[in-house]
Amino acid sequence: MRATRAVLNLAHPVSTRAPPALLYNLGISYAAKHSPPFVPPNAHPASAGFSGQPSKLGKWVDTMKALPAGRGELEPTKDEREAGKRELDLQVAVNKWGAGEDFFAVVSTDTFTHIAASDGVGGWAPQFDPSLYSQALMFHYAQALTASPSMAPWEALNRAYAAVEADENVKAGSATAVGVSMGETGKGQALNLGDSGLTILRGGKAVFESMAQTHFFNCPYQLSKTPLTMRSPDLITDTPSQADKFEFDLEPGDVVVLYTDGMSDNLPAERIPLLNAAVLQTLELEANADLSVDEKRAAHARLLADVLVAASRYGMSFTGDEDLSKGGAWKTPFELEAKTQRRDFKGGKIDDVTVLAVTVAERLGA
Repeated sequence: MRATRAVLNLAHPVSTRAPPALLYNLGISYAAKHSPPFVPPNAHPASAGFSGQPSKLGKWVDTMKALPAGRGELEPTKDEREAGKRELDLQVAVNKWGAGEDFFAVVSTDTFTHIAASDGVGGWAPQFDPSLYSQALMFHYAQALTASPSMAPWEALNRAYAAVEADENVKAGSATAVGVSMGETGKGQALNLGDSGLTILRGGKAVFESMAQTHFFNCPYQLSKTPLTMRSPDLITDTPSQADKFEFDLEPGDVVVLYTDGMSDNLPAERIPLLNAAVLQTLELEANADLSVDEKRAAHARLLADVLVAASRYGMSFTGDEDLSKGGAWKTPFELEAKTQRRDFKGGKIDDVTVLAVTVAERLGA
């Protein structure tokens, strides 16, 4: 369904009291398709895009990659447990393998929190590196919001699209985009262009799920930059104005999940609330009794992002011949959609996956 402020208000009636100031806890997890277990551990990562370059864009990419993140590896190996270096090894792995052709942006100020993700279209390879467009789009998106934090996501995307068009470091490419703005009063705005997406949970249920925008099977709406020599009437040329735009009110206890299609193609939407509930149950175990309320909220966001990436990568490993009666497997959304389009495809779709999860809480003392 498509979100409006009315949709979320129906899920929970509007109060006449002034809304509390809100606090947003962010969890990040991502994994490139060309990374273990889908490639050998001793393989070399695919292109890192602008990462490692001395340019402003390159330094920003490295700043985003330095944010604490997981990659869906929930269980340490025996050697890691014995060495006691799980966290260090995880960060090394996250930095080594990166997000593939996906990328993301985080902008946080005193009054606004912005998150976004972009999935570079792999069809440009090998002539052009698809990660360059998605990284540049997210960089310029973040630059626009850093300069003007109250800017709506769709205006930021307009500016980012124009900036990438003028950026000589990006010769060609295309990407999807999904972005969310969350103000301290709970006012939210979001956009989605393509087949990445956004889900909002309230009271353990999904009260909003964005809809994928596609031209045809496995061809999402996408922002593009095409060299003059490659332009033709058949090219897909979507613009930021075609993005779906949403406005909503957030409340304490809400959970916002933003993701690329590496998740939505491999993990059924109804699994998101179930996995969220499992994370909450884990945090209530006696082993976590020493965690403060704030620590649990932060852990909730971090663990949920990681669990969703892990479940998505688990779905990628499916062949389509799993025994569903045992409850540990499912038909992937990509397989089901392929069937409706009379395509011969079974199992999971190996892809880059990026998930950003946000837990909403009342800011104490505000």
